[in-house]
Amino acid sequence: MNRQQLIQLMAERSGLSNSDCQKSLKALQESIARALHEGEKVYLPKMGVFEIRHHLPKTGRNPQTGEPMEIPFRTSAAFRPNATFKAAVND
Repeated sequence: MNRQQLIQLMAERSGLSNSDCQKSLKALQESIARALHEGEKVYLPKMGVFEIRHHLPKTGRNPQTGEPMEIPFRTSAAFRPNATFKAAVND
């Protein structure tokens, strides 16, 4: 499912217009990104948690040459679904 299909499904199920659903989805994405940028976790009941994960620097290998290389510190966004969400997906 792509973004436009998700917006269409949201509109059908909620009775809102496509443009309202598009604005809502954009606001949700921006709000989650801002909270994560500020170091907060985002808890969505019956769904899960968005959080930042920190990856420490490490030594890896260049897959083409086999030479060791330093992989720098980085952060990434992660989603951890809760049990209710997992059960809904598995049913």
